[in-house]
This record gives sequence, C-alpha cells and structure tokens, in this order.
Amino acid sequence: MNTLSPFTKPHITSRYRQLPVLGPLFDKALTWLRHQGYAESTIRNRLSQIRRLVRWLQLRRGSTLKGLTQDDLFLAYKHFQPGDPYLAAATHLLAKFFREEQMIPEGKPVPPSASERELTVHEVYLREIRGLAASSIRRHMLHLRCFLRFLKFDRRPSVLSELQLDQIEAFLCRMARTNNRHSLQQVVVALRGFLRHQHSQGILKLSLHEQIDRPRVYRKERPPRSLHWEQVVELLRSIDRTDPDEDRDFTLLYLAAHYGLRSGELVRLTLDDIHWRAGILHIEQTKTKQTLNLPLTDEAGDILAHYLKFSRPQSSFREVFLRRRVPWGPLTSCAVNHVLQRAIRGSELELPRCSSHTLRHSLAVHLLRGGVTLETIGKMLGHRSPESTTVYLGLSIEDLREVGLPVPTGGEPVILPPKIRKNKQPCVGHQVTKPLAKANFHSPLASSLRRYLAIRRALGRSYIEVEATLRYWDDFLQHRFPKARLIRSEMLQGWDQTMSQVSPTTRRQRLQIVRNFLLFHARQHPETYIPDLTTFPKPVPQRPPRLVSAEEMANVLVTVSNWPASPANPLRSETIRLAFILLFCCGLRRGELVRLQWRHIDIQKGILHIEASKFHKSRLVPMSKSVTKELGEYWALRCRREKAVQPENYLIWSNHRLANKQVYCAHSIGNNWRQLCRAMEITDGRGRFPRLHDLRHSCAVGILERWYRLGYDINAKLPYLATYLGHVNPASTYYYLHFTPELQQAACRRFHNCAVRIFARGGAR
Repeated sequence: MNTLSPFTKPHITSRYRQLPVLGPLFDKALTWLRHQGYAESTIRNRLSQIRRLVRWLQLRRGSTLKGLTQDDLFLAYKHFQPGDPYLAAATHLLAKFFREEQMIPEGKPVPPSASERELTVHEVYLREIRGLAASSIRRHMLHLRCFLRFLKFDRRPSVLSELQLDQIEAFLCRMARTNNRHSLQQVVVALRGFLRHQHSQGILKLSLHEQIDRPRVYRKERPPRSLHWEQVVELLRSIDRTDPDEDRDFTLLYLAAHYGLRSGELVRLTLDDIHWRAGILHIEQTKTKQTLNLPLTDEAGDILAHYLKFSRPQSSFREVFLRRRVPWGPLTSCAVNHVLQRAIRGSELELPRCSSHTLRHSLAVHLLRGGVTLETIGKMLGHRSPESTTVYLGLSIEDLREVGLPVPTGGEPVILPPKIRKNKQPCVGHQVTKPLAKANFHSPLASSLRRYLAIRRALGRSYIEVEATLRYWDDFLQHRFPKARLIRSEMLQGWDQTMSQVSPTTRRQRLQIVRNFLLFHARQHPETYIPDLTTFPKPVPQRPPRLVSAEEMANVLVTVSNWPASPANPLRSETIRLAFILLFCCGLRRGELVRLQWRHIDIQKGILHIEASKFHKSRLVPMSKSVTKELGEYWALRCRREKAVQPENYLIWSNHRLANKQVYCAHSIGNNWRQLCRAMEITDGRGRFPRLHDLRHSCAVGILERWYRLGYDINAKLPYLATYLGHVNPASTYYYLHFTPELQQAACRRFHNCAVRIFARGGAR
C-alpha cells in the first residue's frame, strides 16, 4: 500500500466514514478498489468526490437517503457526465461496486415496450428452436429493432398484422443507404426469419418472407490484404519489449503472425492451452468450432515464457492476455486491432491500412512463396476445404507472374488495303432496334416497373441491361395496349414477334427478364399472367471459340504496329497493339480492358488491379516482363503526348469521347480486330472471324500448352490459372481448356513417358 495515500490518515478517513449510506461502506469500497488493481492516485481521485455525490443524492432523495437504488446512481452519472467527468467516473465505479456486492437493489424495473416484448419472444424462438449462436441472435435483434422502429410498432402494435410488401421494400431501401451488399444480406436474413416466425404463429396471413429477395454476394469478391513478410518482421522488431505493456503487444502480434491465429482465438487463449512438456499449443477455433494442435516452437516458447514471467500481471483470470488498464480482465476481439494500429504508429513504418487478420494472410502468402503446399497451409490455418486456402493464391504475385504469356514476337506484317470495306450485314443475334419514343416508363405498369428497379438496385444490382429491356417492353405496351391493366398471354406473344430477327438465345434472355418482373408484379396482383419457361425459345448452342495461335497473334501485332496515325488519335496503332497484348497475354475480359485506368496499374511492380469485374470480383493480374516493358513504353508515349497523365485517365485512350470519357469502346476495338482478321484470313471452319473473347480462351490454352512443354503437374497448376483468370475455383476454368491437337500430343507423350512397359519386346513370346 502506498504510504502517501490520504486514506491511511485517521482524521481524513473518519470524515468519509461519517457520510450517510456510503460512509459505513467506505472501507469495504476502498479494499475492493485495491483488489481490482487501481493505483492509489486513482483511488484518491475517485473516492474524494463521493461527498459531492452524497450531497446531490440528498437533494434528490432526502437527508436519510432511504431506498437508494442503482437507478439513482445512473441518474447521477448522467447528471455529472457532461460537466464533471471525474465525479461521473466515481459514480460509475461505486455503482459497479454495489452491483457486484449486491448491496442496493437495481431499482424499479421499467416495463418493457411492445417492441421489446415482441423481440423477446422471437429471441427465445431463435435460441431454442433455431439453435442460433448468441452472437447471431444479437445481430438479428439489432436489425429487427430498426425494422420495428421503422414501422412505429410501439405506437400501433397492430401494424404487424397489417404489414404489406411495399413497407418491407421501403425499409430495405432505407437500410441500403447505410449498408453495403454484405451487411444488407444480414438484414434480409434477420427479416426473413422474423416474418417466417410471425407467419407460423398466424399473425401474418401472407407468407411475406418468401417474397423478399436477397442481395447477391459472391465469393472472393476482393483479394485479401497482406503485408510483405519483411514488413511484418520490421514491425515486430520495432516494439520495445522492455516495457511490460509493449511486451504484451509484441507477444500478441507474434502469435498472430507466427501461427496465423484469428483475433478471437488470441484473446481466448488460456494458460491451460499451453502444453510446455508436449510442445503443443492447443487452439479452439472460433470460426469452425474445431480443435487445432499447433507445435510450440522454441522461439514461440521463449517469447511466451518471457511475457508470462515478467510482463503479465498477477491475476485470477486464466486468459493469457489481459487488459493494460484496471480493472484487470481478458481482452476483447476488437482490442487486437487496436494493438496492431498502436504498434504501426509507434514503428513509423509506411504500412497500408490493415487489420489483425492481415497478419494471417501475410503468413499464408509467405508460406506459399516458400514452397509450402496448399494442403499443408490449409491444415495449419485450420481450413475445412482446399478452396478456403486458394484465396491466398491471389497474393502470390511472383507465382502468378509465371502464369501470364509473353508478348508473341517474330511475326510478318500484312499490307492492308487503303480502305477495308466493313461488313454491312448485322452479326448473328444483332437487332437494329428503333429508338424509344419516351425517355421513361409510361405504360400502365410504369409504377410497378420503377419500384421493381428501385428495390433491385437497393439490393446491390446494377440492372442496366434489364432496364433497357424493360423500357422496350414498356414502350411496346404503351403503343399496342395503352389501356390494358391486366397482363395477358397475347401481350407477351406479340412482343416476342417483334424480335424475329434476334437469335433464340437473346430472345429467351429478354423474355426471362420480363418474366422475372411479372413474378414481382404478381405479388400484389395475383391475376397477372406468368409465362411458362418451356414455351420460350430454346437457346442456341454456344459458338465454339476460334483459338488464335501465338504465331497468328505475332502477325497481328506487327501489322498493327505499321498502322498510320489517325487525325483523331495520333497513338492509334500503339493503343490498339497494347489492347490486343493485354487481351491475349493476360486473358483480360473486354470490359476489364476498357475500364482500366492509370490508377489501376503499377508499372514498377508490373501489376494490373482489376476492380469490380464480373460478379463484383477484384483481383491482381501480374504481367510478364515483356508485357510490362510494352506497357512502360506506352506510358512514355502518353507522357510525351499529354502534359500530365492523371490517375483517372483511361489506359485505352482515344480522342473520340464516349460519355465524356476519352476511351475506346468495346465495339470499336472489336471492329479493329475484325478488320485485321479479315485481311489476314484468320477464320474458323465456317469462315467466321474470332471474337475478342476468343483471345481469353487462347490465353488459357496457351498457358496449358506451355505447362505441358515444361513438364509441370497440371492438376497442381490449375488453381493458379483459375486465380489468374479471376475464377472462384478450377471448375470454372475448365470451360476455357479446349483439347487442341497440340494438347493431345503433349498429353500422349506424357502418358507414354510415365506408363510402365509390360512386355520387353512388344508382347512377343
């Protein structure tokens, strides 16, 4: 005990013992605070304020302070918090002391509101019937409180039995303002479960839970964040271990980086989980609920022993890591992120924004670059399936760089005619549509169409092509059936006849768009006609790609390099050449190419950042050295052409403005490609030119042929190809792997080299 404490002097402590109600408990409160670990200076600052607190309570409750409750202390805390935070902190400590010692009652319970009673019933249902975890139930209750507050349930509880679908849609549109697609998905899940429960109890007559759509969320939308392993080492070395608090932070971050533990697993680690003699670290995984036994290395054991011996405070808690401030207790999961951010600020390293989970990603990438197999990494990290580990392939830059193709060289140029006659006939499936007569929906279904698009876009869908199709459908209804309020079968049949020039596949897609809208419209208008999918045109088998060989692509690139500059675009040949290189060597999609901006390109590292591509996926595409060189040369040309190349400028640059953007459109790049293919006679067996997307197929097959020539294990390499192309798993990549004659010969040679000869002389006796 600190001898300088004023509470050790009898004439001072007697003043506090004479206080009403709180005086007889003064010594016990003093002992409790010291047991909690508070310093003597903190105890002096807190308890010296209780005389003012007693004076305020006497003015409120009377001189005797009879019937003091926790509610009185809570009101005192709210009263002093704005103007006197020290007295508010003392009130909070006293309330905690009385609650733990059970000395004063909690106070008169406030009757729960109507919404709280309803949520309590639903909470019991989620826990006892559905079997949800406590964290999931808390998340459901958070969203449902917002829903009942939106409905003003406390004012009129009968609103739940009169609930309509448009109210639910309005609530989702309101929540979409402050939630992304991932968090909005949790809102829809909680809302569906609540409405399903209400419907099963008979409160809701309609099954509204079946009429709520969920936002589309796709796997691996964004690559995980990681740090270079050298940065992780420098960060750990920058922590001063002589300070006990810093030593705790070092040990915590070391285990996160060395074993790839999650934040929940770190804070739940107890002294009983460290088996010193067996050399095992016992981990109870918070995500998969599985048990993981990791080897306790000598370095990890020394670091843990040093922390437990010199830096961890004496406490009855069994958790390894405790709070830095009193009262002592285990850390929470969010505290690990605070520890990491504090260590980054103290290190003065220029590190990107990251969380504690970034250290887990950094370990996986470090092991992957060190040659550790995906199966071993998955077992160490506690993954259930190999697909959970393949997400880290997107960060293995050097391994992915070997996947991309080099720039084809050695081609022979082809002299093009001065003016190549463009094909005036429309392509298969192309329809020359008339411009819309009106700029918005004006048919009798206009309000339903606008509501349909609003709710779908609130759920995170763009619906650009869907809106265009629905506008043509609306225009057809306005001209042919201007007064019709009910959808009939002849309306859909009449609209189908206007698309006679369109391919059956496109017609089917457009009819399905209208059918999806009619299903939405039928929720409030049950008499709406819903067409049968079996009556729609059968889709035409997809056209097989015409693969472009490296020799043909080399001829194309040499020919493009000889193109003269146009008045509108002085860098026409260089721009088109770079576009074809990226399509063929990196396997980019056409839309990914035209959306590339300079801020997406790291020329020094040779990396393309593809953002929000198909299915909202983003990925890193490392380029080969030859492709990086081509891009660097084009960058130098652009810098000489433009005074200042802005990060928002597009890579595939053109002086022809498209929607106020100086960028080539996909249609223009396709026209240049078809002109070259026509002049160089690059066609398939039916005389058709390869499409731009066929270059992506050619890239995948070219990579596979190169792996066969180098003798790689194809099954082990396919996850790298899938990650490079932006696929979730190799199953999506099989669509691009065509069995060409070159692949057939390579596979046969490998089989003959590996097959065991049964007879020494060809089967002769």
